[in-house]
Amino acid sequence: MGQSPEAPANPDLPFEQALYERSPFGLFATTTLVFVVLFGSFVAIAAAEGVIAVHRVGRFVGVTDVAWSALVLSLLCCAALMMQRYVRLAEGRDTGDYAKILTGGMASARDLTAMVATEARFGRSTLSGLGIGIALSILIRLSEIGEGRLVPDGVILWYALVTTFLAVLFARGVEQTRAGNRGYARTLNTQLKIDLLRTDLLAVLGRSAARSALIWFVISAVACLFFVGDDLNWLTILLAGACAAMGMGHFAAVMSRIHRQILAAKKTELENIRCGIDALRDGLHEDAFASAKLHGLLAYEKRVSDAPEWPFDQTTAVRVGASALILTVPWFGQAFAAYLIDHLGHFGG
Repeated sequence: MGQSPEAPANPDLPFEQALYERSPFGLFATTTLVFVVLFGSFVAIAAAEGVIAVHRVGRFVGVTDVAWSALVLSLLCCAALMMQRYVRLAEGRDTGDYAKILTGGMASARDLTAMVATEARFGRSTLSGLGIGIALSILIRLSEIGEGRLVPDGVILWYALVTTFLAVLFARGVEQTRAGNRGYARTLNTQLKIDLLRTDLLAVLGRSAARSALIWFVISAVACLFFVGDDLNWLTILLAGACAAMGMGHFAAVMSRIHRQILAAKKTELENIRCGIDALRDGLHEDAFASAKLHGLLAYEKRVSDAPEWPFDQTTAVRVGASALILTVPWFGQAFAAYLIDHLGHFGG
């Protein structure tokens, strides 16, 4: 979203968030403009080098093989930017729900849902991303030379710059995630209030983990577009599969940690209840009201024992599963099947 008049620009925001804060347009429109700049610059450079990037296919405009990888790289950059922004905005909207389950109230909730993790250090991650991006660009170029591909210098430079930019985005995203997870875990370990009769209040934690996992699922789906351009190999298969696995792994790791906290709270509460039950049972013949109290404690024990032990509702679980399957499996399965058929055909021949 664009910046509101009441919220002045924060100079400490990382550029991934500052880009959207300073844009007068919304999330989707700003991301579209970034895509136009990225892919549009490739088309312009390709045209200057005499390389055809787009062409007409009937009544439509198609993308040539040489431009397909540029299109996917541009989409990957935009997906990484947009999904990070989407998650932070959604976290901000859940600030009130976080305040209900933290002992620190609204102050702790604001820290937890801030646009940037307070412990994030982007200098080192940016340098790491630059190094990885440059190394990848060199390796890709050497591979193309080995395959005898003649690529104009302008196109080579564009691919190198965008590949490096994407590597920087990924490295900074990892730093944001790691720093955020450290602060998230520390806050939940020390401030999480677990009301075993109102575990529905903890559903905000499931929604948060599901949104973070969605980042990986979307990137996995976009990476599968490489398959359409006949760039399918075991490396790209590993990339798409690893992103999907990371999404599921992140969701499972966060949920498991909170699951253990709920189990510990339930164990402690049940032990207290059962100690009370034992005391009342021993005094049934001496206290006229002991029987009524005992029935009340037994009912309370049943409620606590039946309390859900996972901090997400059925809707969140369905969304996570659907995101992983709808975004990744169709692309991956179709491309992988085509790859196997093609290679089995070669073997059979």
